[in-house]
Amino acid sequence: MGISAVPFASVTFVPDEAYMMRPYASRDLIKRPVDLKSHSAFFAIDPWTRCWAICSRADTELLDLCDGRTRLSEIIRRLLASPSDMLPRVSYFLERGLLFVNEEDHRKAGTPVYNSCEPVGLHLEITNACNMTCTHCYVSSGKKMPNELTLEEIYKTIDMLPAFSGKRIAISGGEPAVRKDCADILEYCAVKCGHDVDLYTNGKKFPAALAEKILQINRQKLGTVRIQLSLEGANAISNDLVRGIGSFNAAMESLRYFQEIRLNRSVVIFVCLTKSNIHEVDPLIRLAEDHDVAMLVFSQWQRQGNANNTPWRSIAPSMEEWVAAGEHILSYQNPRLQIYGNFFGDLNNSLTGRFDPRSEQFPKHIYFYNAFPRITPEGDVFADQLWVDPDWVLGNVRSETLAECFQKTKFYEQLNAMRKRVERVPECQACPWVKLCEAGSPGHTYAEYGNMYHRDVFCESRIYWFEHFVTQKIKNA
Repeated sequence: MGISAVPFASVTFVPDEAYMMRPYASRDLIKRPVDLKSHSAFFAIDPWTRCWAICSRADTELLDLCDGRTRLSEIIRRLLASPSDMLPRVSYFLERGLLFVNEEDHRKAGTPVYNSCEPVGLHLEITNACNMTCTHCYVSSGKKMPNELTLEEIYKTIDMLPAFSGKRIAISGGEPAVRKDCADILEYCAVKCGHDVDLYTNGKKFPAALAEKILQINRQKLGTVRIQLSLEGANAISNDLVRGIGSFNAAMESLRYFQEIRLNRSVVIFVCLTKSNIHEVDPLIRLAEDHDVAMLVFSQWQRQGNANNTPWRSIAPSMEEWVAAGEHILSYQNPRLQIYGNFFGDLNNSLTGRFDPRSEQFPKHIYFYNAFPRITPEGDVFADQLWVDPDWVLGNVRSETLAECFQKTKFYEQLNAMRKRVERVPECQACPWVKLCEAGSPGHTYAEYGNMYHRDVFCESRIYWFEHFVTQKIKNA
């Protein structure tokens, strides 16, 4: 018919070869009807690969027939279409990632919602001792435990990660700064092993010697140390309601000191948003700007520890407030301050945010269960920092390595329970977005309800951001 060679996903096929293909499109495509100015269309999303495209009704009929078994020549015949019309559309969908040469290529191009991996870091609790008693502390810290890991045992635990391999270690507690050998632990992580470190602190009476040590470590340009300072509000009234009288002024004193010694660019301010402080997003941004810190992170409470009797619904902002805060984060423009809003959707003012409409990939809840294993002060191993239930302990670093813990049948039983949980959440079955989140965060759900078999409490806001992403892409089409 006089058709020239057609490019397919960077490979050129002559028509005869193209007709012999058995192209494959996902059987789980999400198709959202949209109204364009000239015609009706569909926003089609492959939840496995996170690729998407704007399609006509004829395009969706084409994709429906691409089952990996039927030759393209037969598909064209069934559609009663001209090869000259269809080959460019096939090429387009191959390039967009909605169509594959075969089903195996599709399988390799994506990932499930729940995964395991080699750990990318550690959440290492070096003590349960704390100089504060916060009402939302998820580990009920306060007193030192009788059998906490020794310095040598902590070094041994850090050595379970390969040195100078780009890992990130969160050093927390309790309040890690109250442990006298905290500086030695930071130096071992960053200088001796080349890891990047986040030191969690409440900022109360932060030791000057420890701050100076962090400066010294960072000057060596091996692993770096960031200070993650927690606040619960932009003033003493809202903050001290959670963290105790005098805690806001103590944190501000530390922030001023960090700025004075030029450590401020290694500081992250971390805030849990609730209905009590959601209206303070702007003042918190100004506070972060005034102290010239590098990052501001907004997150949410976990119903655990001291907050065990505080259901999220009782302190949650309204849907409108939650969404408005997220919109504000996305629109914030200041290269000196990076703002993240977890919201179980990873919003932030950079292209790394999964729900940022500037991103090319469609957002998806991708969870690597053992990416950041959690080690308690007594050495117990959890695969993730959101889990604190004793039933989920996988071992203890005093007698087992992390690798041994993650090779256990118990670990795979936990992972498989997450993968199958959506089957036991009836309200998810009719949701068009279910393949992109599979009921959301299992850790947060477990903490909230005592089991995983509910959709998580951020479901409505996640759906909003899915729809928002579609709306913005259509608007810019």
